Amino acid sequence: MKVTPKQNVLLNASAWNPQPAYRAAPAAAQVADFQPGSEVLAEYLDWVAYLDDLARQAREGQDDAGRRLALAKLRFLHRRVLLLHEQMMQGGRSQVKTGLEALLRLASELEQVVQELTGRQPPVVDEWPLPYRLYSRQAPPAEGMRLIAGGRERRWRPRAAGNVLHPDEQHAARLVLHGMRFVMALVRDGFGMAQHPLLLQAADQVLRINELIGPEQGNI
Repeated sequence: MKVTPKQNVLLNASAWNPQPAYRAAPAAAQVADFQPGSEVLAEYLDWVAYLDDLARQAREGQDDAGRRLALAKLRFLHRRVLLLHEQMMQGGRSQVKTGLEALLRLASELEQVVQELTGRQPPVVDEWPLPYRLYSRQAPPAEGMRLIAGGRERRWRPRAAGNVLHPDEQHAARLVLHGMRFVMALVRDGFGMAQHPLLLQAADQVLRINELIGPEQGNI
């Protein structure tokens, strides 16, 4: 998905005041979504470096550092899904397939974060897995005591909050989910493509993520 100068929509992460020490190189597939030299690409790279810094701080598995990384990941996802909505509005029906493929990638990243925060072992689909999912330095348990992957509990060092989202994490995750629903509504109602197979796939994934996020815990 190319972003022309006319289509530039600033990610605007200034509210977070990221002070990256370096610019990390994100996945080539993600960089290809942006026009070289665009402001959107520059800000995307700032977000990547910011998340790299937070990931380094969170390596020891401290809950506060992990929460900062999780919230940054969720807010980065929210901004990206809003940008995707803008791009699809401007691109029209010709952008539907590419846009829905991007939406599914974002949904997979969101699902990873929520599963990590709720004590599961999801497949890693981004560059910043939370420290909660990393193996402890303690000796491994007996083979028969291991819990397999596939979404089951597997932490060796429990999270302070248990296997539920903090209210601020839940709020940030729901913002991403709402943004995804706006994209889906654009395809379904705006473009009249309610039966597009990728849209149906996204709807299933959004429903699954909504169940993982859980019921509202009140105002934050």
